[in-house]
Amino acid sequence: MINITFPQVRDDWSLDVVNILAFLGEHNIIACSQQICMSWTCFLPRLIPAPQGLLAQRPKKLASEDETTVTGVWTGNNRPVLQYFGRMLHTDGSDLSPFTTRLLKIQWDSAIKDKSLKKRYPIRPRLFSPMNMIAVLSCAMTFGLAGWALALGDAVALTGILVMSFTTPLLCLGMCWTPRMVPRYRPTRGLVPPGTVVIKSSNGCFTVVECDEQIARLLYFHPEYIDYAVSSFTGRGLSGTVGGLTLVGSIVLFGNAVWALKAALAVTYTVLNLLYWVAAILPVRLSWHIDLTVSQPEIIEDHSFTQCLWTTIYHTKKIDWAREYVPKTEVWNQWLLEAENKVRLGVELESWDAFGALNSLLKERHKPE
Repeated sequence: MINITFPQVRDDWSLDVVNILAFLGEHNIIACSQQICMSWTCFLPRLIPAPQGLLAQRPKKLASEDETTVTGVWTGNNRPVLQYFGRMLHTDGSDLSPFTTRLLKIQWDSAIKDKSLKKRYPIRPRLFSPMNMIAVLSCAMTFGLAGWALALGDAVALTGILVMSFTTPLLCLGMCWTPRMVPRYRPTRGLVPPGTVVIKSSNGCFTVVECDEQIARLLYFHPEYIDYAVSSFTGRGLSGTVGGLTLVGSIVLFGNAVWALKAALAVTYTVLNLLYWVAAILPVRLSWHIDLTVSQPEIIEDHSFTQCLWTTIYHTKKIDWAREYVPKTEVWNQWLLEAENKVRLGVELESWDAFGALNSLLKERHKPE
């Protein structure tokens, strides 16, 4: 007869799994590392799962959306990618149906204009962001565990908790960063040049963003480089080496803690892993305070790329930007000139068959002599 038993007393349960839990969740920490290390809360001493993930990447620029082209309608500026902050405010349009035109309007926050806060940047870390709240919560949990270890007289667990909690800010030091940004909004004498941009996604969608030139430069054309608090050698070398040693030491200490503290550490790391997993899938915008307002998008769906292009030209009132997206042929050049003429004459959007006009030009071009 098979005899199946479970441990009868508490101490028969082995909780060495706490050493594994301390290293689980590295993927979530890597995904959240930039948001973790851009705020002062990254220097709070606290437990964090898989802290080695904080130094896994150290990019020179913020992530951008490839296969997307951004063109200034009036300035002629061009970027082959949609930059980080522009993508944060709105998608590139690839989530829309093919051949869709999306109209947006981005303006400075009216409250900012009234206050004229010139010393602050228009995009900065949000105080009550998910990462900051997790950091404060984990700091409180860490010192709660340290207090319990002190009450139980477990010097090994207390030392391990303190060593591990101070490893986190040491590793964050190597990754702490701020975005290199243009100065915030200032009232400009005279007229501010229009900064309307057109964004083309990989599925043939166009997004027309109506904004001034300062906003266009901030969101779409200013290089989004990263300024780190310390050099790469100091960050990944010194703090990484020292942090790695303290990390290993604290894991050894955790393995020699009393059963009650091991159980508490296991629960703590499980909760923190869950919190960082949730934080990794939240919108990045929740981590930033933005002094800009974005209008509700107006969506116009068409049946072909040609009709979609005409819709976009109709709303931008110019064709220079569109030459990049059509073949360099005489037929397409004639079609663009005809589209520009229709706009100048004030023709209604639906009254001109752009697709039919292109077909007529093609037939005329290839008509037998």
